[in-house]
Amino acid sequence: MQLAEQAAAWAPEYEAQYRKLKAAGVTFLHSHMVDIAGGFRSKISPLKLSATGDALNGILYCVSHGDGQPIGDTAFASVLASDDNGYPNIQALADPGSIRHHGWRRDTASIIMNGYMLDGTPCAVDPRHALQAADHRLRALGYEARVALEYEFGIFHADHALMQQGRYRELQPWGHSLVNYDLVRSGDYQDLVAEFMRRMDMLGIGVASFVTEYGYGMYEFALTPKPAVEAADDAMRAKLHLRELCAERGLVATFMTRFQPPGKESACGAHHHVSLWQGDTPVLAAGLNALSEVGQHFLGGMLRHMRDTHVMFRPTLNSYRRFDRGAWSPTDVSWGYENRTAAIRAITTPTPSACRFEHRVPGADINPYLTLAAMLAAGADGIENRIAPLPVSPGMALAAEPLQSTLAAAIADFAASDFCRAAFGDTFVDHYADSRRNEIAAYETWAAQRITDFEWQRYFV
Repeated sequence: MQLAEQAAAWAPEYEAQYRKLKAAGVTFLHSHMVDIAGGFRSKISPLKLSATGDALNGILYCVSHGDGQPIGDTAFASVLASDDNGYPNIQALADPGSIRHHGWRRDTASIIMNGYMLDGTPCAVDPRHALQAADHRLRALGYEARVALEYEFGIFHADHALMQQGRYRELQPWGHSLVNYDLVRSGDYQDLVAEFMRRMDMLGIGVASFVTEYGYGMYEFALTPKPAVEAADDAMRAKLHLRELCAERGLVATFMTRFQPPGKESACGAHHHVSLWQGDTPVLAAGLNALSEVGQHFLGGMLRHMRDTHVMFRPTLNSYRRFDRGAWSPTDVSWGYENRTAAIRAITTPTPSACRFEHRVPGADINPYLTLAAMLAAGADGIENRIAPLPVSPGMALAAEPLQSTLAAAIADFAASDFCRAAFGDTFVDHYADSRRNEIAAYETWAAQRITDFEWQRYFV
């Protein structure tokens, strides 16, 4: 839908929401837009809701994953923003359905923006648009995806002097043990969890659980199911407000995939649970350890296109530090009933309404809009073309087709994929591939300026 058409459709909601928020004492608005790396880029303004759209700096879709750290590369060149075009503004339109009143900060509300080009067309590299398009494709086939995301992450005691110097590995983890499912890891653990859940409830975000994970400073929260776009919105907000809550308490949260050396403790996954529905009827299950026809085809599509879309699930160099099937982080294109060593775990119990696929490839560093777009687009293709799934794996299927073990290989297959170009468009594919190549270039620039510990220890004497 063009900007002007969408703005006209949403105009009555803007007016109603503005009156409601004003009456509730809201005076400030946080406007969020989703960058290509999966972060919110936000501004604070007096409460206003524009039915004509707002100016948006196009460079926000071209920011580097680390936003300048440690070599100063704040952005990569793109058709949206570069030296050649002078880094122009594009346009943004607030989605009124995403407005949330922050109950713990009564004078503040927030809203999520969609990007549009100056001619009014949807911005082709906006991750939220990409998910909306994939969701629409699946709905056109008569199915709605419901999604629940769970994130593993680290919490450390904040030391701003160390952090400003980039000495993150010297930060002390929050909590004195590495035990899973521990209520007494630290004296203030339950207070933080309770406050996080209260804040999420004020935003209409359900938290199914919050647990300690295996590792010093490691934790996990799981969200309750929502339709795909709202599930991604919830995931982004949950991450943002967890970080906000930690900062208030002298802590810092990280969603990097691995902050411990490989082989030590756990890495941080972000498992995606997806079910399919027609109205109020779940359609994936056909009994215990049995999938319906549409469930098999949806699964077949996700498996068929997993290598093509792998870079969306492992988008950073650090993502591949988690590449270890022995630690339940998938390394091949595989699936199985209740099989946590496979890429996709099919869960058919205890009831048909609980039947779902758990995609275990993503790490905590993903952009949830893009991972869900990849899953829904691949699943829809499976339904449309009646793609049969691969044989089921009851355990480790070492003969299965391997996933790419490096970021460079995953980028190359993504950029060359006919499926990805048909599903997401050439502009998006080229832009996203460039954003990931920028990660490799940033690391290579950094590494070229240093003599490594390996070199010192191997060659000095």
